[in-house]
Amino acid sequence: MRLYKRYVDMIVMTNKEGKLKPLYMIWESREGKESFRIDKILDIRKASSQVGGCGLLYECMIDGKIRNLFYERNRWFIESYHP
Repeated sequence: MRLYKRYVDMIVMTNKEGKLKPLYMIWESREGKESFRIDKILDIRKASSQVGGCGLLYECMIDGKIRNLFYERNRWFIESYHP
């Protein structure tokens, strides 16, 4: 299956040291918006995405699945199977 770069809205906590902690991802579809809680952050590192772009990779557990969220130049994207 082909992966796509999908920009998403995020609810994020920034601590007093300036570190970002994603809390919720907002997914928009034709049916409307749905929020997904970030259950756990497994890893944070600089990385390139398979779909192009690079930045901070947040490997997260979302709804029981491991997903890669990227923070790239003040925006968030996810590697998605849906454009």
